[in-house]
Amino acid sequence: MSSKEVKSKSILFVYTGFSSFVKNDYLLLSMVHRVHKYHFSPVKGILKNILEILRQFFFLLIFGWKYDHFYCWFADYHSFLPVLFAGVFRKKSVVVIGGYDVCRIRKLKYGAFCSPFRGWFCSRSMRWASSILTVSYHVDRKAKAIAPFTKRNMVYNCVTLESPEETTSFKTDTILTVGLINNDRTFCLKGIDTFIETARLLPGFRFEIVGINQSKLAHKLGNLPLNITLYDKVKPQELSAFYLKAKIYCQLSRSESFGVSIAEAMTFGAFPIVTREGGMPEVVGSVGAVVERDPHSIANVINERLLRHGADDGNEIKMQVKKHFTQQQRAEAILHLLDSF
Repeated sequence: MSSKEVKSKSILFVYTGFSSFVKNDYLLLSMVHRVHKYHFSPVKGILKNILEILRQFFFLLIFGWKYDHFYCWFADYHSFLPVLFAGVFRKKSVVVIGGYDVCRIRKLKYGAFCSPFRGWFCSRSMRWASSILTVSYHVDRKAKAIAPFTKRNMVYNCVTLESPEETTSFKTDTILTVGLINNDRTFCLKGIDTFIETARLLPGFRFEIVGINQSKLAHKLGNLPLNITLYDKVKPQELSAFYLKAKIYCQLSRSESFGVSIAEAMTFGAFPIVTREGGMPEVVGSVGAVVERDPHSIANVINERLLRHGADDGNEIKMQVKKHFTQQQRAEAILHLLDSF
């Protein structure tokens, strides 16, 4: 469906953090619709959130009637009132389920459902929404268990970075991982411990970690192997240079609803190696390696790939992204969903 065929509507776009994938949906919707951003500023604990919830309540009470649709990224405290007011005003609401909002890893205290109270806000947002939009089939299955009677649409996240047509000549024997790693929990969630132990087994290859807060995690980084290079958080457009030179991209996460960084690296022809967690196997499909969390077996896969397939042009890997994770595909699916209301 082209944008010319879609009737322009007024949309309230509710979010907590304007990350790259949230920003992308805002831009896609803005191509056709009149989109008003509403930033809910979260803080830890429901009591501290009361003022922000009250601010949102009065905003919706006064201005909510103006909007045709309510579009919320993630289910949480911030999505509850928009979904509720959408029902009151007989408008349509969409809640995008990104993964954290259907997750519970008690050992790491990760996921909205670690708190029953917070989980209640998430579940009611999903159950009362007109539609929930999931970013992988893994997330879709979890959302179905929580809100079995709500209409669901699975639409993969998309890649916005552009790669040169030829990437082979830029490649080096580099193994890369990327993430926002700023505390002990994200260090563990992103599998950085496994990545480091794997690097220790392959001293002849270069390993890079991009997005790690070295000052906050100094206690974790005292005994690094010499073949690992660390980089703090970089701008999204600066990631291209890292993806371009990496022959292998590793995402060894313990929880990952989709894995945008995996798809981005694949756009540049990097061979993906992921653990069997969440939506990551869906992203790599048949063009990468899905492994168990064992540094020795991961090292074997890396070694075999670099020694035997070093000259691979990566075209099959790039094609996986073009088939499933383009901006056009996500835009068409989201615009069609809103137009169907």
